[in-house]
Amino acid sequence: MNLSKVLPAVCVLTGDMVSISYVLQSAQHQSILKKCFPVVLCCLYLLFRTRGKDRYSQLILLGLIFSLGGDACLIYPNLFIPGMALFAAAHVCYILAFGWHPLNCTSLLFILPLEGIICAILLPNLDDKQKIFVPIYMMLLGTMVWRALSRKYDSASGRYSAIGGVSFMVSDCVIGLDMFVQHVSWSSLFIMTSYYIAQILITLSATELQAINTKKSS
Repeated sequence: MNLSKVLPAVCVLTGDMVSISYVLQSAQHQSILKKCFPVVLCCLYLLFRTRGKDRYSQLILLGLIFSLGGDACLIYPNLFIPGMALFAAAHVCYILAFGWHPLNCTSLLFILPLEGIICAILLPNLDDKQKIFVPIYMMLLGTMVWRALSRKYDSASGRYSAIGGVSFMVSDCVIGLDMFVQHVSWSSLFIMTSYYIAQILITLSATELQAINTKKSS
């Protein structure tokens, strides 16, 4: 067993579990440090494993950094729009990382109806600004999930990005329903767990791709 690979991953998972426990204990008073700590660990782990040498890992790292800004903003209700904008920027980075080949439009048959339903549920409960920005964000989120699902499944990197993208969408859909429609039981646990799983898996998609490329070049 390669401890240089296992130990950092264990540290990331441990940090995520600790942060989730803090969120559950004090969801209304969580600090920026508590909420952002797991994604900081993802950034450090990504740099440790890849050194940011390839375009894919660079874009994933940039997406994680934008996500950190979004996490910090969403702690404060009055910064919801800036927070959403930062997460939208993160999705753009992930989209560019995942690429456009193969195109694979099959997954859109699932993603587009789901997004349409979620938007139809949310829109009557949004204010004027939110009615503009939320659909734009949903479009970028859906595109990110589409591109994540379109990567090749014959590698761990492709599988990690696919599951991570879907987990991100699940987390954001629950956030929307919980904030604007009706309180969801155990929403904090569900939202933060699925969100951290998404970021961990997207991070691992970059480290695994780096490992595959290293093997090919050796």
